[in-house]
Amino acid sequence: MSNDLIDRYLDDLRDDVRDLPKRRQDELVAEIKDHIDSALAEMPNRDEVSVRNVLERLGDPADIADEARDRMGIPRAKAGIREIAAVILLLIGGIVIPVLGWIIGLLLLWSSPVWTSRDKLIGSLIIPGGLMLPFELFFFASYTCSGSGPCGPSGLEQALITIGFALAVAAPVVTSIYLTRRASILTRG
Repeated sequence: MSNDLIDRYLDDLRDDVRDLPKRRQDELVAEIKDHIDSALAEMPNRDEVSVRNVLERLGDPADIADEARDRMGIPRAKAGIREIAAVILLLIGGIVIPVLGWIIGLLLLWSSPVWTSRDKLIGSLIIPGGLMLPFELFFFASYTCSGSGPCGPSGLEQALITIGFALAVAAPVVTSIYLTRRASILTRG
């Protein structure tokens, strides 16, 4: 568990310094890893509490990245038109320009320096196509009947269809809100 905490901390640091030159990213992460190893070597045991204490003393990886960015005179990436277009196209691009609109939004998402890899994965994997799928299901799906029995879904089927539709609408909307908030949080300062 303690190694997982260290790995997660260093991964967060790598994400936070992704806009720095590659050589400097590697140096900074190696420097922090060495510092963690040195601090833990001085402790009587390397348990989870010790690791958490060392990481807490180091501070938030975002603060370390900001300090390195300040030393190098590199401004933090700011959200702009690319990020706004990405969020809009991920949400409704598949409706406006079927399939291609969402793919363009995906390319904008992945080319942005504002979001972390985790943010980009969330934006990519939560209901691919955005609102295109529920839109098509709602407007183009038809229930066909044959025979003389009752036509249409049963009560349980209708409830499941309604829940599925609600989730298919909610997931891309919530993802868009998440990406918008992350872009504004990451560009503050």
